[in-house]
Amino acid sequence: MNNLSGEFLSNKRLILFDLDGVLLNSKENMNFAWSKACKVAHINVGFEAYFREIGRPFSSILGRLGIKDPDHLVESTFRVASMERLDLLSFYTNVRRVLAQLGSEGFMMGIVTSKDKLRTNAIVAMLPVEFDCVHSPNNSLRGKPAPDHLLMAMAQANVDPSETLYVGDMDADHEAALRAGVDYAHASWGYGGEPQKDCWILSDIADLIQTDKSAQSKTNEVG
Repeated sequence: MNNLSGEFLSNKRLILFDLDGVLLNSKENMNFAWSKACKVAHINVGFEAYFREIGRPFSSILGRLGIKDPDHLVESTFRVASMERLDLLSFYTNVRRVLAQLGSEGFMMGIVTSKDKLRTNAIVAMLPVEFDCVHSPNNSLRGKPAPDHLLMAMAQANVDPSETLYVGDMDADHEAALRAGVDYAHASWGYGGEPQKDCWILSDIADLIQTDKSAQSKTNEVG
């Protein structure tokens, strides 16, 4: 494990972010939605069991929990309940400021999340930047921990893996980054434990802009 260094972002052009646990504190909202879904579908699975699996598409989480949802009752109830209580969501400190500054400095940015498209678009619209790409689960690409959405995001941005950074907080995020061949930065304020290797540790999202300033300073000194 390593802290971000000034050189780390010097060759990056695209920064991709997970949503929950990285930009967005959504645990209270998820707890409400999961409780509602379990009540409607008569499921006896506690929230902590669900929460340990986040980072993957909802259908994958249900499968890992042994929950069958052939009529999509659990998933649809969860989504509706989550949308009903968007007031339970909050962006982490410095998120808006950091995203705005990264955008002003010319970095391309995107979202790669396991949250469905409707809720993702509603949340992304609250942020002060226009993302170059926003990826949610679909029927064409495999969800995390498969690398498909990261690879597609890079193709859309016309960048190489070496020019890309993915910021996540769960094991599925780390594995997806490794499989896509991109550098991974772990949001230590998020919901998952820190990987033991092959990642960089962020203590605050503002580390990204502090690191970028350091990289720019060293580049100017060389020039």
